[in-house]
Order: sequence, then C-alpha cells, then structure tokens
Amino acid sequence: MNKTQKKPFNGSLATEVKETQNSFINSNYITKINELIEQGLSVYLMQPKTSVPFKGSRGHLDATNDINEIKQLIEVHGDDSNVGVSLVGTGLVVLDIDRHGSKNGFESLIGLGIKFNLDEEAVEITPNAGAHVFFKIPDGVDVNNLNHVLATGLELLTNHVTVSPSSKIVDNKATLYRHYGLKITEANTMPKWLIDLATKDKKPNKPINRAMYSVSQRWEMVLNGFSEGERNNQVVSLSGYLLRINVDPNAAYSIVKLINSRSVTPLPDGELFTTFKSAYEREKQRREKGNNDRTI
Repeated sequence: MNKTQKKPFNGSLATEVKETQNSFINSNYITKINELIEQGLSVYLMQPKTSVPFKGSRGHLDATNDINEIKQLIEVHGDDSNVGVSLVGTGLVVLDIDRHGSKNGFESLIGLGIKFNLDEEAVEITPNAGAHVFFKIPDGVDVNNLNHVLATGLELLTNHVTVSPSSKIVDNKATLYRHYGLKITEANTMPKWLIDLATKDKKPNKPINRAMYSVSQRWEMVLNGFSEGERNNQVVSLSGYLLRINVDPNAAYSIVKLINSRSVTPLPDGELFTTFKSAYEREKQRREKGNNDRTI
C-alpha cells in the first residue's frame, strides 16, 4: 500500500458497480486477453458465466501465454468463455473480498480495524460487488506458508482467479467482472496487515506426504467434503489412505470425486485428477520400494 494514500477504504468502488448484461464483442474480448498476456500472465478459459473448466481441460493447470493458442480455444468454445489467470509462479496473490449471502468481507475488514484505499490498488470488482485485490508477495514470504481463509468473507487466493472480461449470473443477469486501478503486474506489495493475517498462527507447511489426518478427520471429509485451504492436502491424504488399504484405484477416485462434490468449493475436475494421480504415483513408488511409511 502506498504511503501517500489520499483516503481510507470505504468500499466506494463496489457500490458504484452496476449489473450489466453480457455484451462481449470478439475483438474486444481478444484485446482484453491479449492485454493480460502482454503483462506476462498465463490465462485459461472456463465455461461461460461459471468458474468451471471446459470438459477435458485442467483449468489453471492448462494456462498459457500463447495468444494464438487462446484464439484457437475461443474458436472451439466461443467468445463468451470466462477467463482465469494462473497465479502460480507470478509472485502475486489475490485478496478475495466476498459479498455473498451472510458473508461480507468488507464488514470483516472494518471489524478488524483495517482501512485501505481500493482506488490505489490493482482491483477487480466481482459480479456480487465483492473485490479481487492483487498484491505482490514481498521477499522473505513463502506463498506456500500463507493462510487461505483469513476471516468471514476474506480469502487469500494463491493458485488462480477469474478475471474480466468474465461474467456470472446474478439475479438472472449476466454480470461482468470489472478492472480498476493499476495493472495486475503493477500491483502494490502486500501490506503488513495482510501479511499478519496470512501468517497468523500459521506453522510452516510440512511436505505434502506428511500431512497427517486422523480416521475421524477423514470421516468428516466424507460427510462434509474437503475444507477450503486444505483441499489438495486432504485429497492426497484420503487418496493415499484408500490406495494403501487396496481399494481399486478407479473406485478410490470415484470416492474422492464424490467427496469433492460435497465440498463448499470443490476442486476443478482437472486439478482433482492431477492431485489424485500424484497420490497414486506416490503409493506406487512406496510399494515398489517396500516402504511402509504411513504418514499420509
């Protein structure tokens, strides 16, 4: 956050956003995607007005910075496809200020005594009048050791994010994401208050093959789905457990898919498959080595 900020955050940008019918024009659509790529970002497409990757796609894992490849994908899927940006390896994170149902991230910020000026940030207003605020990760901060859930309606995104010119259905209307302020790659560095929230009570992550979950915790996953911020670790843990007790890999994957569907925020199918495959390969190697390690 700049030291010279002129006024405190008051959520004014969010209140100024009006719901607008989707009116994408192919040339404008390509232009916006090209602007993202010119900033050095990799993008991927999703099904129109959703955050669901197209069938056969792995979502942000298939992100590319090749504009010709994107154009070909648009020819296949249409110029009303939603657009996402991969955050992996960019040195960027996104503060997701959600406004949906009982969640109100703006109120949470006020309750925490946090004030900052959205007009001086790289920010996108979401269809629900929330905000995605981009920040650069400062030196010395490990993105893998950051909390994801910060407070009610406040989440830190580190893998991917939906961006304009995307839209979602709100009150039966296709409502746009809108970008304001700085370019994404010119985002300000994470302010101290955000670093504090993202590292509060956070211990350095253990390697993923040492993520410990009890039997009761695994049953909670079965009942309630995977937890936000823990989804990948939980998928690996449960998958490894099922494979170790000799559940057929296809059946194990079906079980994991069912549990994922019960999650508040399910992993995209492509990412779920990739994570399960990682656990499968790890179990395969363990058996080949005759390793009886049961730390997953």
